[in-house]
Parts: sequence; structure tokens; C-alpha cells
Amino acid sequence: MKTWDEVVEKFLKKYFPESKTVEGKASISSFHQFPDESLSEALERFCSLLRKTSTHGFSEPIQLNIFIDGLRPQSKQLLDASARGKIKLKTPEEAMELIENMVASDHAILRDRTHIPTKRSLLELSSQDALLA
Repeated sequence: MKTWDEVVEKFLKKYFPESKTVEGKASISSFHQFPDESLSEALERFCSLLRKTSTHGFSEPIQLNIFIDGLRPQSKQLLDASARGKIKLKTPEEAMELIENMVASDHAILRDRTHIPTKRSLLELSSQDALLA
């Protein structure tokens, strides 16, 4: 009978070979926010990289540092401003809370942009006005 550790090791070797782990770790380590990418999109993509290589072995504080280091200067400045100082001086929990709050606000802004009410032109008449004319 196999021990649980042996089963886990066999599973990881089969589905997460060393080459795949090394490649995933390199992708995570070299993360950078794209020029046209919002903070929320960047975080979503970074989390996707972490999920793809679940055997990456990066601790949460290291993951947070990689993410923050990969952000564009404008995004870092916004995070530092919201942290009232350097975000990296916050605890990982405080930093994640600030990032999640900014991401939530980012989603609200993006949602507002997609819901732009259409303006009626001056010459457009309602059906009742058309009947009266």
C-alpha cells in the first residue's frame, strides 16, 4: 500500500514535471503589467500564472513582491498613495487588502465606461411628438 506522500509525489511527477515547473516559475518571476492593462487585469493574469504552476513554491510575501515589482510605475504610485507610503512596507495582508480595494474600484470604473448612455439628438422626436406634428 502506498503512503499519501508517495501518491502525491507520483501525481506531481506525472502532471507537473520539473520542466513545466521551471517554465512556470520563470513566467511568474518575469511578470510585468502590459502598457494597456488595468490593475485588475494584471492581477487576474498574475493569479492565472500562479494557478497554472501550483508547484511554484513561492510564499505569499514573495508572490506579492513579484506582482508589485512587475507593475507599471503609475500603478505602483497609485498603490503607494493608497498605502500612504510605500505599499511594500505594509504587511502582506494589508497590501493585499489595498490591492483588492483598488481592483474593486477598477472594476467599477470599467463597468461605468461600458455603460455610456446614448444621447438623443435635438432632431429626434418621440412617437407622440411625431403624431402631434
